[in-house]
Amino acid sequence: MKTNGFYRLLQFCVYTSLLFLLACAPVATPPPEGYFETIVAATIQALPTNTPYPTGTDTPRATRPPATEISTPTLAVSLTPFPTFTLTPTLTETPTEVGVAARQGVYQGGGNFACMVMNQKPVNWSKIAPGTLIYATWTVKNAGARDWEKDGLDIVYVDGQRIYEYAPKQKLAFRVPAGESRDIVIVVRAPKQGGDYHTTFGLQRGDNMFCQLIIGISVR
Repeated sequence: MKTNGFYRLLQFCVYTSLLFLLACAPVATPPPEGYFETIVAATIQALPTNTPYPTGTDTPRATRPPATEISTPTLAVSLTPFPTFTLTPTLTETPTEVGVAARQGVYQGGGNFACMVMNQKPVNWSKIAPGTLIYATWTVKNAGARDWEKDGLDIVYVDGQRIYEYAPKQKLAFRVPAGESRDIVIVVRAPKQGGDYHTTFGLQRGDNMFCQLIIGISVR
């Protein structure tokens, strides 16, 4: 389609030139019929062979080089976790309490006759001067199903140093209903020689020893 347009333009130019020349030339005999067509055809024939327009060649784009794997640096030094330290418990010089009754709130006995030591004065392993008279007092709860009747129970020495001031056995001097608490007092005397002493007493009904009362003192 581009070639046909070129030929048409060329024909137009040739015709225009011939008409201009004829207009400027002196009046002469008109050219024979077909003269202009013959000249145009000869002119077109004389043109060089049409060369097709060059076609554009796509220049290949530069291809992206393949991705190179980035190596992760390796630490030359391995991290060692900090050592853990275990704290050693500090030992105290307080003697170990003996028996379950030395801890407050421990249930002892069972069924009809049971107890719980709720409080104690002086506390175990208190420092006492030699020869001091002590009123050891335990607040004891009747945790059984039966009441403790007056003179129905015995307070007796069980084991340990014999530091009690009076007899090793005495009667309960009051009534303790089930679920209620009373103070039980035993008089002891600190030995004249320094040291740690402990004595266990108990509540007993017949052959049933169901409640332990422990006193520990440090004579200094």
